[in-house]
Amino acid sequence: MKKELKKYIPWIILLLVILSLSLWYVLSRRVTQEQLELYNERVEEAATHAEARQYSVAIEKYYEAVDIVPKKVEAYEGIVSVLLLKNRIDDAKQVVEKSAKPLSNNDRSILYNMIGDAYSDVGKYREAFDMYDAGLVLGVKNMQLELSLGKIFLKLGDINQAKKQFQKQGYEEEVKMEANLLLAYIYAVEDVSNAKKTLSSVKPSGSMQVNYEEFKGVLDSLDDDEKFNASKLARIYINNGYPYLAILVLGPLKENMSEYLEGMYFLGRAYFDFGDYEKAIETLDRALTLGGMETEILWTKARAYLMDNDLDNMVKSYDGAIGYAGAEVNSDLVKEYIDILLDNKQGLKANELVKDLLLLLPDEPYLNLLSVKTHYNLNESVKVDFYLSKLEGLELTGSDEKEYLQWKIMVLLESDGDVDEYMVKLVSIDKFNPYYNLFLAQTQIKDNEVELAIQSLEKAIEYDLEYEVTEEARKLLSSLR
Repeated sequence: MKKELKKYIPWIILLLVILSLSLWYVLSRRVTQEQLELYNERVEEAATHAEARQYSVAIEKYYEAVDIVPKKVEAYEGIVSVLLLKNRIDDAKQVVEKSAKPLSNNDRSILYNMIGDAYSDVGKYREAFDMYDAGLVLGVKNMQLELSLGKIFLKLGDINQAKKQFQKQGYEEEVKMEANLLLAYIYAVEDVSNAKKTLSSVKPSGSMQVNYEEFKGVLDSLDDDEKFNASKLARIYINNGYPYLAILVLGPLKENMSEYLEGMYFLGRAYFDFGDYEKAIETLDRALTLGGMETEILWTKARAYLMDNDLDNMVKSYDGAIGYAGAEVNSDLVKEYIDILLDNKQGLKANELVKDLLLLLPDEPYLNLLSVKTHYNLNESVKVDFYLSKLEGLELTGSDEKEYLQWKIMVLLESDGDVDEYMVKLVSIDKFNPYYNLFLAQTQIKDNEVELAIQSLEKAIEYDLEYEVTEEARKLLSSLR
């Protein structure tokens, strides 16, 4: 009996060791109430700092929370949200791939979905696909991720895969509504009755109700005019970001639409949005011969030429678009073209264009602001002062007033003028204005207040979500440290 017992002693000891280690592991991984409270406190602090646009401090607080409880997702969501807000998508991706490994697969899939959405928003659909796929490869049930993957298939033109995604079981609430709507979009390309049936199978609510009603109205308005029907559907598809569906409904009718202006324009626009710039230009050229919609057609052509690096034809198209618009010209079109000209070292042409438009619209604030910009680019300080003085007599609101103050302060700082009055106005309009903090730092540097200048420059960088002053602020910071 004793011999038999001795034989089992090593196994008993091993079992006890395993049980002890397992118990230690469980206890060491258990989150105490104190840790949970401290974690929540850090997350709340981080959210408060993020709301105040103190993004660096917010990220620090979120990481402190991660150190306290590594397996909760909220702090990681906060880190990723801040990085995405600052357009640091690749950094956010690194966080999920390297730092977020303690999280459950389901929680990591949520983070992958966030990054995929960010890539999709900037038109990087392949990168978005990789993120959605990486989230689903984890073997989780995440229906929001399934929907996101379907939307990317739709944007990439893989209709069959998109359809399979939207047909999956398990969607709930608003996610189900969107999946159902997108499925109806696909069906409408070939079978309107099936699209109507699909659309009516779900009762929409909330934000999706408007989309359902819009598409239902289009489906109900379709008649026997095939080209007109296709154009109505194409408008919906293009406006909602799915140009390939517009190509599917309009492409087969291309040869029969030689006299149908709106259809040809929408097809050209769809090709452009889908990234097929050669077909976009060829189709828009055909639309241009029909007469009408010249500004819209030439504006889209100009963008296609820009993407194709054909600068000569780009310039001709932008000039034509603005020329046809005349006094009714769209401010976004003008601003876009001026920025492109300045980026391509064509300051004289930019200045001449603004001058011509000011003859038509002498008191238009945005044109006077553009005149300040183009003359500043040409180092014509007298003209800059003239248009800044003129702007003082115009009624400025919103972004125009803010831009005027930014130019005024910058010019005064360069000539050692008094900026106090304008600085007070600027910060009262926008307390998170990155230009204000850059200008404040410049005045502090002149007064030899180095530490205060460093703080102001750090704020300028924090608040600069559009990267308008970051480069200059970093240069100044480097010279002070």
